[in-house]
Amino acid sequence: MRVQAINRHRFTVDGKGITTLVGLYGCPLRCRYCINKDILSTARYREMSPGELAKELMIDYCYFLATGGGVTLGGGESLLYAGEIRELKELLPDKVNVNVETSLNVDRRNLECVLDSVDHMIIDVKTLNPAVYESYTGVSLQKTAENLRYLSERKLQRKCTVRIPEIPGFTSEADIARTREEILRLGFEDIDAFKYVVR
Repeated sequence: MRVQAINRHRFTVDGKGITTLVGLYGCPLRCRYCINKDILSTARYREMSPGELAKELMIDYCYFLATGGGVTLGGGESLLYAGEIRELKELLPDKVNVNVETSLNVDRRNLECVLDSVDHMIIDVKTLNPAVYESYTGVSLQKTAENLRYLSERKLQRKCTVRIPEIPGFTSEADIARTREEILRLGFEDIDAFKYVVR
């Protein structure tokens, strides 16, 4: 796994309890206001096996156990490392939650690989307006939309938080409302709509 950063002792930001956020290198999107450009523009990362990462994460095991927390894998796009995430989950104690932050803009097999392994998915959909999505991310919405429907068909909505940011110059209040309605129609209830702060 290409680990760009490890941020420890985060509270209720990336899942339940105290979490450790592992930023993974690489992303299929090219968002105009990328929050973590290092994952695209530099090669400053550590190669770690799932075993090495598990050992480092277990430093905070007592915090995870006491608060119901665990590890959140983000990036970038965490599901580019689907096989490694599955292996990591097998190496960690059952009471350590494994969450992933994802755009879902990955091949279906990547998503399928982790469904039985991750405890929670934080999905950054941005918008379900295809033209706006492509204008902002530089890629098609198709994989994200198809994977959302797949999760809905599998009745996995309760395993997901869907994030809908208000992106200056790209998504309007009306666009956000339409995206929210579509997400609700798919049966997702945990929706986090927020204003994206451009840095």
